[in-house]
Amino acid sequence: MRSQKMTGEIVQVWISVPDAEGRSHLESRWVTPEIAAQLHTTYAA
Repeated sequence: MRSQKMTGEIVQVWISVPDAEGRSHLESRWVTPEIAAQLHTTYAA
């Protein structure tokens, strides 16, 4: 068994994802706070 160490935290974000017909729906993702901040900046514009 390999030893693993958790570092940092994760946060849940909701992102809009298009389906095969082009309709959007929300899906949640668990990401690091740094990625969450980048997503917030991208979608806030």
